[in-house]
Amino acid sequence: MPPGALRKRPLDVVTACRAADVRILRLALDGLRLFVPFKQLHVITARSNFSRCQRALGDGVELLDEDALIPGMTLQSLRPLSLPGFPKGAGWYFQQLLKFAVAFREPGDDYCLIWDADTIPLRALQFFDAQDRMLLTTADEEHLPYFDTYRRLLREEPRRECSFISQHMIVQKSVLREMLAAIESNLPGEDHWAWKIMKNLEGSSTNLFSEYEMLGHYVKNHYPERVAFRQLPWLRNGSQETKGVPSSADLPRLGGHYAFAAFESGQMPLRSFVRKLRAWLGAK
Repeated sequence: MPPGALRKRPLDVVTACRAADVRILRLALDGLRLFVPFKQLHVITARSNFSRCQRALGDGVELLDEDALIPGMTLQSLRPLSLPGFPKGAGWYFQQLLKFAVAFREPGDDYCLIWDADTIPLRALQFFDAQDRMLLTTADEEHLPYFDTYRRLLREEPRRECSFISQHMIVQKSVLREMLAAIESNLPGEDHWAWKIMKNLEGSSTNLFSEYEMLGHYVKNHYPERVAFRQLPWLRNGSQETKGVPSSADLPRLGGHYAFAAFESGQMPLRSFVRKLRAWLGAK
């Protein structure tokens, strides 16, 4: 393969999507087709969301049942765990594990792009450089429990220099499988990697695990020659900027400043109002 060939290679894009994010994912799909080397979108979601996703996303999108992707694990099976923020927080962890599960699908195609369902690309993006190194987007987030978990699961120092929590990540599946195998071998018991992750989370934070921090630092530590790091301007609170779901005029305007923008459903004005109202009523 000649140098730089991976830059032109179309990528399968994998996302985990809740019902609340389908409207944003529709816009994200348009952006992915326009701005990234795109092959097909694979949407991991609850089977109850299939009809809604099909109506919103149209043909050519693969829908994957979230409760059939990780053997022996469903969202319902996670909810009884005694972790901070559970049972409500179980879905947040589950969607991260589901992204890791793509490492075992179509292993002959070694690369895919993980993309958050609430994030819209706004300008052209590449995920390999001219030397065929994977381009990992860095961020400034620093949440120490994520690195405590890294040490506990992988028995090594993450050697934190940056964050990799940036709404997307190019994934080499063979490396991800290697990391998950290391987690299985490092921890006692017969459970597979997903249950070993969940059963070995410790701490008082409601956020104890990050798929992006885990894989990004593993690749950085073990395969530094395969990656290059970049900073991209991006917007985290897009829904506050646009006062809801962005319009056709909002996206080009934002693209003049940002490479991509996240529109978290919890930050949508109506949802935010309802959440505050419930908290106020609960305090009375």
